[in-house]
Amino acid sequence: MELTRTDTPPVWAYEAEPKELDLLAEALLSDHELSRSEYVTIELMVPEKFILRTAYGAWCELYFSCLETGEISDDGSWLAVDPEQENHETVQAILPHILRSWVVTAKPLRLQHT
Repeated sequence: MELTRTDTPPVWAYEAEPKELDLLAEALLSDHELSRSEYVTIELMVPEKFILRTAYGAWCELYFSCLETGEISDDGSWLAVDPEQENHETVQAILPHILRSWVVTAKPLRLQHT
């Protein structure tokens, strides 16, 4: 699977139910970011062949461990995601790009700090 086109970086997205969006926004964005910008949520219908799903928690553990030790010890566990599993951890999805035809809706993020 080609993760990026040569002229664009990948898009990082998150799979979440609408009721989980506020919690996800608070986890990913600081109060400063939420107060200075108007964020939107975009619902996408992306063909499976364009999605690389990763376990957010396991990916963060790998990333921060690398920052702390300067070494990469990768067992691939961050790739082990079962989107059908109940109570699964936050799933981040890496997309090569977004096509207009994939956009279902775009709405303001309800959680906006003032």
